[in-house]
Amino acid sequence: MKKIWVLHLFICLAFFAFFSQSIQANDAVELLNSIYARQGLGEDSFVLDLDMSSQSAKGIQAAQIRVYLHQTKKQMVTFLEPVRLQDQSILVIGTNTWMFQKGLNRPLRISAQQKLFGDAGIAETVGIDYLHDYNVENMQEIDGYSVLKLRAIDGSIAYQGAELWISEATATIHKVILSGSNGQPLKELVYSDYQVLNGHEVATIEISNLLYEREQRTILTYRAITGRQLAESAFDPLMMGQFELLVR
Repeated sequence: MKKIWVLHLFICLAFFAFFSQSIQANDAVELLNSIYARQGLGEDSFVLDLDMSSQSAKGIQAAQIRVYLHQTKKQMVTFLEPVRLQDQSILVIGTNTWMFQKGLNRPLRISAQQKLFGDAGIAETVGIDYLHDYNVENMQEIDGYSVLKLRAIDGSIAYQGAELWISEATATIHKVILSGSNGQPLKELVYSDYQVLNGHEVATIEISNLLYEREQRTILTYRAITGRQLAESAFDPLMMGQFELLVR
């Protein structure tokens, strides 16, 4: 009789843990849905203009980039400044990334973790989709923040783990820790100065590398977001050299 009672208790505890975990996952997805909706970049096509500033012991370097965001989850990154980088472009299609420079016969396949400017990698610059590319592993409340631990849905995604600290007061992201497949923290993203640009809620993002050069910081600031029709045919790796002509 005692064994049956213990077994019954174990089953109840297991069910309660599973039920609680399901509620947490649903709450986390609702929270991510709210953030995703307020940013409003998941549908239609847009042109994003951003300022980037890399600050280190060597001084400050600045850049201006333009991200063409197609509704089919394709992104093209081009440099407006500095002049030395204007011949370079980056194309992201799902989990595949290419780099092209004038003079190359064809684009080169690269990793989305590769640096774009300063400590800012390609993935975090074009935007990481925490809602659709990750599953919620855990959610807990810590000092006024909802802390979500996420795991990538497949091994091809640039960062396999993400820990999001979301303010309970404002339902906005405060910081994100990005990690590799082994759980090693790689990048920290700190969000501040939220603003609404043309109906889109965005923040200034401070990016730092957690493995090396930890005193260095790269600041990413949105200057403008414009809705625009973009031809899907322009987002073809073999057409990267003609991209500017195809989106005019």
